[in-house]
Amino acid sequence: MASYPESTGGAEPASGPAPAPAPASAPASSQSPPPPQHHQLHEYDGLSSHIPATTVAHHGLQVLQAASAAQPTPDTADLAQQYAQSAAMQMGDPQFAQSLASPTVAPTPTTPGTSASQRVTRLRRACDMCSQRKVKCDESGPPCKPCSDLQVECTFNRAMKRRGPPNKHAEAARAAKRPRNEDASPVPQHAAETLVSIAAHDSNGGLDAESIAPWPILELLVDDFFTYIHPLMPFPHEPTFRAQLASRMDKSSGEFLALLAGMIGALVASFPRSARSHLKAQHSTGLFPTAVSMIDHCRCVALEARGSRFMMKEEMSVDDAATSYFLGISAAHTLQFRLCKRFLTETITFCRELSSHRQRSMPVVEGSIPGLAQALHAAAAKPINHVNDQIGKRIFWVMVAGVRSMTQLGVSINEIPLPPPTSQEPYPEQPAEVDDEYIFPDRILPQPEGTISLITGFNHNIRVYMTMNELVGVDMCYGISFFDWTAQKNILTNGLNSAKQAAEDLPPELQVRADNLEKLQNHTMGLDDSGLEYCPPTFPTPQPANDVRRIFAEEPMRRRHLQFEIQKANIQMSQLATRSYFVERYLNLRDARHANPTFAESVKTEVKDERDDMMMNEREVIVQNLVVVLASISQRNMEPNGCSLINKIRQVASTLLNKNGERKEQTAAKAEEYLNGFLSILMKLEKIGAAPRADTMTPQDEEEELRNWSSLKEYQQQFMSSGGYEGIGY
Repeated sequence: MASYPESTGGAEPASGPAPAPAPASAPASSQSPPPPQHHQLHEYDGLSSHIPATTVAHHGLQVLQAASAAQPTPDTADLAQQYAQSAAMQMGDPQFAQSLASPTVAPTPTTPGTSASQRVTRLRRACDMCSQRKVKCDESGPPCKPCSDLQVECTFNRAMKRRGPPNKHAEAARAAKRPRNEDASPVPQHAAETLVSIAAHDSNGGLDAESIAPWPILELLVDDFFTYIHPLMPFPHEPTFRAQLASRMDKSSGEFLALLAGMIGALVASFPRSARSHLKAQHSTGLFPTAVSMIDHCRCVALEARGSRFMMKEEMSVDDAATSYFLGISAAHTLQFRLCKRFLTETITFCRELSSHRQRSMPVVEGSIPGLAQALHAAAAKPINHVNDQIGKRIFWVMVAGVRSMTQLGVSINEIPLPPPTSQEPYPEQPAEVDDEYIFPDRILPQPEGTISLITGFNHNIRVYMTMNELVGVDMCYGISFFDWTAQKNILTNGLNSAKQAAEDLPPELQVRADNLEKLQNHTMGLDDSGLEYCPPTFPTPQPANDVRRIFAEEPMRRRHLQFEIQKANIQMSQLATRSYFVERYLNLRDARHANPTFAESVKTEVKDERDDMMMNEREVIVQNLVVVLASISQRNMEPNGCSLINKIRQVASTLLNKNGERKEQTAAKAEEYLNGFLSILMKLEKIGAAPRADTMTPQDEEEELRNWSSLKEYQQQFMSSGGYEGIGY
């Protein structure tokens, strides 16, 4: 929740009479009575009375009002008597009240028009029971009459509360005198007290969803997450999450708030165009001067929402694993790879704890431990929560793709052990190819016929990276150099062929065809060519006709097509990067072998292998395929893939550098043309940003302004100065 600074009051005037202090409330019964005071006699129209001057000054108005209400005007002696009695009642001093019984002035008979009800009868303090019951206490006791009638104890133990704002000076003085050990929390003596103590401190600390961003902006960012990022990272479960957000679960659950903050951070890191456009449309650009500042803010909210006892939880949830992954991917997109690997290690640990990827089979142990078999069978018979089961599988498989992608970039992943599956440690089944709206805790409904699920594209991307399992297993166990050159060529060639086959059975929605390139380039389904924009809410008036959300609501297939375009870019680039990885590993090993004097003689006598030429041709084909992919998918639809797509383009583009002079002059000229084109695309994607078009700014001005907002120049310089990917290993 938003916090506001305290307003500091002005200084008190240096001169002038000090105001009379307000009458303090009567002390509790446990306190000692005040020391006796010698009251000075004061003259009132020639009459003397044992009345303190301060009391008279304070309560005179009440007595005058009561006196003026009487029909006959009392004389001065009667007025003084009433004056004194009112002051005594307010002061609550028994001795003082007794002294009034024999005043120096003889009492005058009460005028017939004067009644007791006209006198001030405000009580000094009600007893505890009357205060709780909110009834009038006659203060005749203890016990008072209401307590006596109820036959309950009449006490005055509750603390008195001072009205008005606290006195800062008095509070500071009391705090200075208070012993230090009084501030310490008492040590609970029982387990129940311990749990209550923990629960009392296990709150969000005043945080809620609006600690991330203003609510109107937050709602738009959540919509964009499920439109642009969810096709690539299909968690959390959308219907469940939206229901929890609508019920404001962020106010009561730190786990949910951390998940929400992680999602927004991942959106801003992957697709800063979205966040910037909403901030500008809502006139809130001053909240976050840069995209990195917004990502850091989301990370801080997520970690604070988790709390200091997060790692002490008995069981982690799929939401905890998803939050860790979002924090890791946000760090990766800002080139903070050390931080990224910490969060990803946390994610894979949570996945293992959830046992979403492990099929437990313990026939030997079951027979050796009495009763264990029954316990395992009982656990197996427990109903499966299909929502958590499917989300857990999706998180695990997105981790597989992420770790394999980092391997291709040359990032050390020793701290994220993810070996290939074996018969003893198999991977879980791939997620069911069913959209979220058909998955319920107790059942999974079939996907409607003729409708392609977003999980279909997600699983196809996984299969591309699964072609690396053989090579990864060899590298982790022995290293590929352990085998002879023939075995090395077989491993790499088999991996290349598998990667090429992984994208052959794609559904038409996810395919890119060179013979259909002109039609693809001229289609009007994408947002870049249609003039659609994100417009601020105009409720109750209708949204503009070109508003993205209005189009999505009226034509749901436009949204689904956009998501397929995002997945298409991811799948196609993953396949090209994987193929390029196998080709470059092959050619690098071949060149290293030729340069090694040990194999100089054997190289001369070797029969030329046609696989060498095949790999060289494959390198050229990969570059040509990349040109087709980049030409067929709009920039806006590529951007949600973030730095993952950028690294894949850079990985393929680096093969165009003529390091060994093997390319012929014509081929080299074509390669240079391709390289320049790729560099131009990379410059746009690495500093992306756009917003709704404004009348006072040209599209070029918008692009430049938002490019600066999402710039990672400082982080790129730090990344390169630390040695790049090779400098982040442990």
